Order: sequence, then structure tokens, then C-alpha cells
Amino acid sequence: MHSVQLPSVSNFYRSVLYIGTVLFGLLGMNSAFAQSLPENYEFALGVTYEMSSGKNGNLKKGEQMGMWFSNQPYTGMEVPKQKGFFMVMDLKDQKMVTLMTDQKMAMVMDLKKMQEKMKGQVKEENPSDVKITKTGKSETILGYKCDQYLIETSDGQSLVWITTELGSGMGNLAKSLSSILSSGPKPVGLPSMKGIENGVLMRLESTDKKSGNSTRIEAVNVNKDGKKFPTAGYNVMAMPGM
Repeated sequence: MHSVQLPSVSNFYRSVLYIGTVLFGLLGMNSAFAQSLPENYEFALGVTYEMSSGKNGNLKKGEQMGMWFSNQPYTGMEVPKQKGFFMVMDLKDQKMVTLMTDQKMAMVMDLKKMQEKMKGQVKEENPSDVKITKTGKSETILGYKCDQYLIETSDGQSLVWITTELGSGMGNLAKSLSSILSSGPKPVGLPSMKGIENGVLMRLESTDKKSGNSTRIEAVNVNKDGKKFPTAGYNVMAMPGM
């Protein structure tokens, strides 16, 4: 784990949009990189998280990020104030799909290739170096009972609050967040969630021992109505080299 300032997710979105627009203009709709999408992306639960970061306990609120959980092996993501974008982390096919709704465009990135390019920029913990302990403490967040866990690594420690009252999705969320944040302009590593994959994350507080940098992710809204995202009419292509 390496806790640093969280990158701006909306800036990452804007970079993807710019690249996508340029590529579509240069390559056109007959691009050799064209790919297909499933007919629909379906999600059963949405949770909006507020992300904060700072140093020595002085945290500054940053972006809000909406995460959508599915019964399928993918997770959806959106930034509420950044309209016209929806991102899907397909863990089965190891693809990140960015849907630009206004332009009816979709950019597909290969997560394996992205992670290979970022290799070495984010420290990876050996599973044997990660200790996860259920503290026995609990707290109610947004009306849901959450159990607290302590995650300790060589670099620092994290406290996470997990609820099982909203179903499962923790494993997919952890993998999706890790892929997104480690692939952005300023790579960030999150603590391993192995062993607490069941349930839904409601709060995470992480502190780096050496730098004093802290990260906080907390649920501020829960949507149990679900979301269905049709992909008909989208022009789809993969990013060259991705």
C-alpha cells in the first residue's frame, strides 16, 4: 500500500475523451480497432463515495465518485459532476470501457496492457505482508450496520467499514478502484482487500507511515433502484497500444 494524494478522476475522464475524439477523427468509423459491447450493462446497486485526502490528519474533500455493482463480473463508475461519462471495469475480459454518452462513443482499454505500462510505479504488497483483522467494532453508516477491519502493511495501515446488508461487491470494487487509480496520471495503490471481499465498502481510512499522507473514502448515498445502461448505437473502438 502506498497512500498519496488522490488524482482527479474527472481530469482522467477528460483525458480519455480528448484521446477518443482525436482517434475517431483520424481513424473514422472503419477503424481496424473497432470492437463490440454487450447489449446492456446492468447494475443492481449504486453507492456514491466522497473522496478526501491530505496529510497528518488534515483532509480536504475532493471528487465524489459513483460506483455501480452488478451480478456480472463488471463494475460501473461515474463522477456525478462530470456529465456524459460512464466507465465500466470488465474484470472478466480485463477491459476498461469508457462510454461518452453525448457523443455515442466508447473507448476500450486493455487493463493488462495498462498495468504492464504502469508496472513499477505502484508498489505491490506481497499477500503474506498484508494482515487483516476484524476489530470487533461496528458502526451504522447511512442506516447500514458495518463491521470494522484493520488492514496492516509494511507501509501503513487502513481501517475499512464493510456492510453485508447491501449484498456483495467488495471484491469487484477493490479490483476496479485499484485498476482505475493505478492507471491514472498519478498512480495510487490501495490496500489489499483479500479476505473481506464479501459485503460492500462504506468507509475507508488509510494512512502512510512515512509520509503521513491520508486517504478517506466514505459512502454518502446508496441507490438500490439499480441501473440499466444500453449500448445500442455506440461507435466502439480500442485505443491503439492499449
